[in-house]
Amino acid sequence: MGPRLTLSAAALLGLAAACETPKKSPLPQRPVRPELTLANAAPAREDRRLPDDAAIDWSATPVMERLGRIASTLVEAEYTYGLSVNEKKGIYRFDCSGMAQWVLRRSAPVAAGTMAYGLSTRPLARDFQRRIARAPVERVRGGWQRVARVTDLRPGDVVAWLKPVEIESPNTGHVAFVLLPPVLAPGYENAYLVRIADSTRLLHDDDTRVGRSGFGFGTILLVADPETGAPVAFGWVGLRWRAFETPISLGRPLK
Repeated sequence: MGPRLTLSAAALLGLAAACETPKKSPLPQRPVRPELTLANAAPAREDRRLPDDAAIDWSATPVMERLGRIASTLVEAEYTYGLSVNEKKGIYRFDCSGMAQWVLRRSAPVAAGTMAYGLSTRPLARDFQRRIARAPVERVRGGWQRVARVTDLRPGDVVAWLKPVEIESPNTGHVAFVLLPPVLAPGYENAYLVRIADSTRLLHDDDTRVGRSGFGFGTILLVADPETGAPVAFGWVGLRWRAFETPISLGRPLK
């Protein structure tokens, strides 16, 4: 096994994660904690042992089926606060939380209803993070089951985090769907590369949205607590930048 992610602070710069229409995204120069800073620049794509997108099973769950339908019909995508979808024309305009709730309403309506319950506005990324955090691990409640460990993530699961405190942005955080099982990052024993689908303006690593915004696929990094396996930090662009420590929830929406 490789070393834990407890390495030099002299490594990579910060990257602000965009979720819900950021007004500005500064690049923090100092890590939250030195041990959450990656020590080396990322290896080439071919060295990361990530499965190709052709390995994605779009029939795995109702959520995956809906995501696959977006991917197969997409003609025009845009990242925007509003929500405008025309499936027949392949037009999808939403932000990360708008996309997540739209997908859930059509694939896991009980989970979507739980997420929106009691809110005066549509659920934002912070609502996803906080409500998933309260879901049980051993059973399903309100259409949700919390996933305790990063290694337990499966296609169709949800990753949601709160905006890191050092990022100056009006956004509340980010929410995305897992497309492929996590892959251990080369050289680390508690950092995992995860292929996700989301809506964003800032590209992830190996992103499908070059030249545009909105719906697409990308690779992020999730750092797990070495004792519990729970997520403690994320890297917006996989191994290519530093990791941000923030509350992160992993959830499984069930029909």
